[in-house]
Amino acid sequence: MKKLVTFFLSEIGRIILGLVFFLPAFILDKIGIYVVSLVLFLLSLAVAGMPVFIDAVKGIIRRDLFDEKFLMSIASIGAIIVGEASEGVTVMLFFLIGEYFEHKAVQKSRCSIKSLMDIRPDEACVFTEYGEEVLDAEDVPLGSVIVMRAGERVPIDSVIISGRADVDTSALTGESMPRSVGIHDKIDSGTVVINGVLRARTVRLAEESRAARILSLVENANERKSKAENFITAFSRIYTPIVVISAVLLAVVPSLFSLTEWRDSIYRALIFLVISCPCALVISVPMAFFGGIGRAASEGILFKGGNTFSKLAKADTYAFDKTGTLTTGKFTVFSVICHGASEDEILKLAASAEYGSNHPIAKCIKDAVKSVTPPDEFFEIPGKGVSALIGGSRISVGNSLMLKEKSIEVPNDEYAAATVYVVKDSRLIGEIKILDEIKSEAKVAIKLLKASGVKKTVMLTGDKFENAERVCSFLPIDEIAYELMPEEKYSHLEALIESSLGTVYVGDGINDAPSISRADVGIAMGNMGADSAIESADVVIMSDNLMKLPEAVRIARKTVSIASQNIVFALGVKGLILILGALGIANMWLAVFADVGVAILAILNSLRTLRRGK
Repeated sequence: MKKLVTFFLSEIGRIILGLVFFLPAFILDKIGIYVVSLVLFLLSLAVAGMPVFIDAVKGIIRRDLFDEKFLMSIASIGAIIVGEASEGVTVMLFFLIGEYFEHKAVQKSRCSIKSLMDIRPDEACVFTEYGEEVLDAEDVPLGSVIVMRAGERVPIDSVIISGRADVDTSALTGESMPRSVGIHDKIDSGTVVINGVLRARTVRLAEESRAARILSLVENANERKSKAENFITAFSRIYTPIVVISAVLLAVVPSLFSLTEWRDSIYRALIFLVISCPCALVISVPMAFFGGIGRAASEGILFKGGNTFSKLAKADTYAFDKTGTLTTGKFTVFSVICHGASEDEILKLAASAEYGSNHPIAKCIKDAVKSVTPPDEFFEIPGKGVSALIGGSRISVGNSLMLKEKSIEVPNDEYAAATVYVVKDSRLIGEIKILDEIKSEAKVAIKLLKASGVKKTVMLTGDKFENAERVCSFLPIDEIAYELMPEEKYSHLEALIESSLGTVYVGDGINDAPSISRADVGIAMGNMGADSAIESADVVIMSDNLMKLPEAVRIARKTVSIASQNIVFALGVKGLILILGALGIANMWLAVFADVGVAILAILNSLRTLRRGK
C-alpha cells in the first residue's frame, strides 16, 4: 500500500491517476451526464494540479506572480468557471506531461556529466610506517605515499616512486588508448590503474588535484550564461507581465464595447494566457547549452560556460603557441657543439644550471646526464634563460637574447632546431641543439579548422625564426611571429582581435596565460598545460590531441544552432497562435499545443546536443 501511495504521488503516478478520472469524465460529459462528469473533472484537476496550485500560491506570497505555474492555474480554473471543464483539466494534464518530459530530459543530459562525478575517489590507501591505512582523500597530507592497485582510481595527483602499470586516462582526457607509466611519471587523480601496483608520492592536496578542478569547472559552467540564455531571462521578465496585462484587456475591452459576450472574452483571454506561457524558451534554451557542456565533457573538452559556445562558433582566426601546443613539447638533445670545453662538461654544467627550472627544454637537458648537481645559486630570466653559480663560476644557459645581453656574438646558425647556449662567466663554451617533434595530428586538425570556415591561422612563439619556420613548413599555418616575449605575444594577439570576427588563442604554458585570458576564446591544452593557463582558459582540452579543436568547434556550432532553432520555433508558433487566439480562432486545444507541445518538441530538439556527431 505504501509503495502504491508513493507511486501516485510521483509525476507519472499523478498523470496516470489524473487520466483515470479524466477519461470517464470526458465520456460522461459527451453523453450529457454533466454533474458526475464535473465531479470527476474536478478530481482529475485536483490530482494533476495540486502541486502546481501550491507553487502558484507560494509565488503569490513571494510576489512572483508571473511564472508558468500561476498562468496555468488561472487558465485551468478559469476554463472550468466558463463551462469548459474538459479543456481546463486538459491544460493541467498536458502541463504535467510537459514537466515530466522536461525532468526526464534534464536527467538524460545530466547523465552525460554524471560519470565525471565518479572520477574522484573519496578514499586513498596511504602507505605508513605501520603499513597501509585507508584515509579520506581530503585528509591525506601533501607528500604522502599512496598505493594503487589494478582497477583502482588514483585519488590524488602524484608522482610514481615504484612500480609500473598501464593506466586509463579516458575519464580525464577522452582518449581511450591506455598509456604505460613508471617511476618519475606523474599520474593525475581520476586515472584508472589497469594492471600492476603503483606507489606514488602526492604532489597536491585532494581538493587541488586535477579531478577536483575538472569537477569544479563542470559544476560552475552553468553560472556563465550564454547570450541566448541571458536574452531568455531578460525576455521572460518583460514578456510575461505584458501578456498577462494583454490577457486582462482581452477579457474586458471587447465586452465593454459589446464586441463579444463576457464568456467569450474571458475564454479568449484564458487561451491567450496558456499560449503565452514562456516555458518552452525558459526550459529548452538552457538545456541545449547544458547538453552541449555534457557532450563536450564526455569528449575530454571542458567548456567553462554557455557564454563560450557562440564565441567559438563564429571565431574566424586561430592563434597557436608552438611548444607543447603544435609540437609535442618533448625535447631531446640532438647534438652538442663545443667551444673550448668537452661535450660532457657542457651538458653537466647546463643541467646543473637548469636544476631549478621546469621548462621542457631544461628537463630534456637534465635527462641527458646521469646525475644533476644542484647549483649554489639559481635564478630564472623570463624569455631568455637561467643563471646559476656553480663551483665559483657564473653559468648562464639560454637563447640568443641572453647572448646579446651579455654582448657575446651569436654564432651563425642555420640549423633548424632549438639552440641553447652555455656561457661560463662571460665566455661561450658550447651550443646544445634541441629538437621538438611536431604533433602527428596537427596538420589534419588545422586543415579541418580551415574547412570549417576558419580564415586565418597564426603561430605566435618565443622561439627563433628557424624553429618557427621548420614547424610552419609542415603545417598549413598562414602567418608566424617569432622570438616574442610574453608581452609581445599579447600585443600581436590584440592586433588579431581588432581585425577579426573572433580570435581563439590555443596555448599551454605559464607565459600563455595573459594571451589565453585576453583572446575572445582562450583554449588551454590541459594534459601538459600549466595551472595558470588552465585557470585563464574558456575551454580546456584535457588531452594534448589537437583533433579535439575541430570537435569543440563542431559541438559549439551545433549547440548554438539548436538553441537558435528553439528560440525561432517557440516564438514563431506562439506568435501565430497568440494572434489566432486573440481573434477567437484558436481554441484551448491549440493553446495547449502552443505551450506544452512546443515545449516538448523544443526539449527533444535540445537533447540532440548529447548525440555524438560524425
